[in-house]
This record gives sequence, C-alpha cells and structure tokens, in this order.
Amino acid sequence: MIPDGVDAVLFDAGGVLVEPDWAPVRRALGVDLDEDRCRFAHYRSVQELDRSGFVDWRVHDRVIAVEMGVPEHLLDAAVAEIERIYTEHPWRPIAGAAEGLAAVRAAGYRLAIVSNAHGTMAEMLEEHEICSATGGPGVAVEIVVDSHLVGVEKPDPAIFGIALDALGLPASRCAYVGDTVWFDVRGARAAGLHPIHLDPYDLCDGGDDHPHVRAVADLVGAAGPA
Repeated sequence: MIPDGVDAVLFDAGGVLVEPDWAPVRRALGVDLDEDRCRFAHYRSVQELDRSGFVDWRVHDRVIAVEMGVPEHLLDAAVAEIERIYTEHPWRPIAGAAEGLAAVRAAGYRLAIVSNAHGTMAEMLEEHEICSATGGPGVAVEIVVDSHLVGVEKPDPAIFGIALDALGLPASRCAYVGDTVWFDVRGARAAGLHPIHLDPYDLCDGGDDHPHVRAVADLVGAAGPA
C-alpha cells in the first residue's frame, strides 16, 4: 500500500491515531449507541466535509448529531455540545493504531506526525503511549507538527514542509496518511507527498483518485521501503 520509493510515512493524528471519547458525547446528547455507531458518525461527518468542499464545523457537528439520532428540535444544542467536547475533552487512542504505527516503523519507514490540533497533540500522543518525538513512551517519531504551535494548518502545504525539513527528505520520498480528502489528501498532494486516505467505513467516493486503507495496520505487508 505504501508506494515504492518512499522512505518516510507522515501521519495525521485525529481520526487516524486518536478519536473522541464517546462516553461524554453520548451522555451530553442523551443517546444510547454502541461505540461503532458513534465512530461511524464521526467519519460520516468527515465525508460530508469532503463532499461539500468547504469547512464549516457546525455542519460537521450537525452531521454527527443526526447520525447519532438526536431529534431535530435538539440539534442546535447538540451541535454546541459536540463542539465543546471535541475541543475541550481529551481524545483517546484508536484501537490498533499504535500497533499499526509500530508495524510501519518496523518495516523500515521513518515516521512523523502532522496534525491540525490545539497545541497539545504531542503530549496527548505521548500520554497514550502511541508515539513520541522526545524519547517518551510509544513508537519513536522524528517530529510532531501541531498546527496551533506552528501557525499554519492543513491543507496549506507549508505545514508539511516543516516535517519534511526535520526529516531531511524531499516530498516525493514521503507518504501521508489522513482521514479527510479536504485537509489530508489535497494538502499532501499539493505539498508533493503521496496521499493515503484512511477510510474505515469505505465512505469516500473519490474512486481511484487516491489509495485507501481502513486501518493503520493495513499499510504494510512484508516489504519495507525500496
């Protein structure tokens, strides 16, 4: 799945390595859904963002609320709660993501993180023992680029350039794994990286425009970088 000639794989964090903690979301919205349905609602909202071609987080949050079964007359209040929980509550590891990241590193690829975040992504990833750029617990990565800290966010190609400079590699030798077309596929492609779309529910209707995986663990087989 990782293209030949790639030496490093860069990863998004939200929706790829970490996800919202669904327990407070369910409590706030007064719904009783299993974890998978909550997770589907998140990725369904990402699909809507990609389909619409513009960023409006209230639309994103409204899709989540609708998919979680919130009645029409409560949607506005639900949108406000979803926004608060998404931005203020700690996120949690996605099952299997850390193991998948370790497998990519074990296959011989160098690693970095590039995330649109709120200034604490490096600490969150280290706290959950997913990865660290400072020798902490989890898989060793070479840099964690947090948009809040560097002042630029995806899909601006400049944020990928920060990671590429740290790696000392040209974009053509790097792949990028993210869960959106709008931020990740478009941004990575504009920066010259090879985009890979993480799409757990096969929701993307982009056809063969870019490759897809359902989980981080699906990225590598027996072969490492060429």
